[in-house]
Amino acid sequence: MEKLTKTGWCITALCTFTVGCLVFSAVKFINTDAGMIGKEQDKLQYVSINVMLERPENWRQISSEPVIDENSFSGIDGSTATVPVTAELVRQFCGADANVYKYVSHNMTDRAYENLIYGKKNDNGLNENTVKLIFATPPSEDEYEMAKNEGVTLEVEPVALDGFVFITHKDNPVSSLTTQQIRDIYSGKITNWKDVGGKDEKIRAFQRTKNSGSQTAMEELVMQGEKMTEAPMYVANDMGGLIDEVAEYENESAAIGYTYNYYINNLYKSPDIKVIAVDGITPENENLVNNKYPFASAYYAVIRADEPENSEYRKLRDYMLTDEGQEIIRLAGYCPANG
Repeated sequence: MEKLTKTGWCITALCTFTVGCLVFSAVKFINTDAGMIGKEQDKLQYVSINVMLERPENWRQISSEPVIDENSFSGIDGSTATVPVTAELVRQFCGADANVYKYVSHNMTDRAYENLIYGKKNDNGLNENTVKLIFATPPSEDEYEMAKNEGVTLEVEPVALDGFVFITHKDNPVSSLTTQQIRDIYSGKITNWKDVGGKDEKIRAFQRTKNSGSQTAMEELVMQGEKMTEAPMYVANDMGGLIDEVAEYENESAAIGYTYNYYINNLYKSPDIKVIAVDGITPENENLVNNKYPFASAYYAVIRADEPENSEYRKLRDYMLTDEGQEIIRLAGYCPANG
């Protein structure tokens, strides 16, 4: 009986020790460096980004004082391609070593507009603030109609320039297409690469989902009212997915797709992808500023017209248009709207 009691005591002690270790480990995990936890969260939240949002080597303090405080960042939403804008604002306003993954809460373009128009909370955010400002590509016709139906007027101001680009596999011999050739490909008039100087193979033209930022740009900036062919087998839900499809489609060079120049060069890189020039012109910053690149586009700071004059979000929108704000845009790697 005594032996059994000693055995029971040993088991109890072992269990207690084990539980204690587990509790200690849990507490230690909770107190792990916030930057590491944030990075893991970012990998889950931003599946369309395969490049981490580290502070650039040339980073410097630009802002003279914070325009919004750290608790207000969840009131900012936007497209995936503008995540670095908000990330840089976090560093400028919250400190050089601030954990940007803790504060950046972008839900992609269409949902960001819905959150702003309907006055929804940003449930990706730290404090679940109502969305008051978004950084995104221009609203689609559907989104303008949505705002109209809700009695909402949108104030849309450009803060950065970018090029809407077409991508293909690196092994595709075609390096440039004309504007008309691109329209003909996506309207179904050109269906084989040999018709534009490429291989004798069927063109696989990938598209994005309706009301995504890049799909809106494709329809309005490129097609300009010309109907796009149906592409039920070649539709990607996010830009990263589209790039992967173009890079990996049956290991062929048959695919073509579209995205933004900043995105493909800074947020989702693929060694198997190349950007196609349009009318022989590449989307360099100089060609965006002087409007030589045919599909020059912009990212916008968007607020509702009924946002109060003393609102910190309206002040932030205005700040992004100042020389200081535009310098922050440049530091984040974009081409400033003012050139």
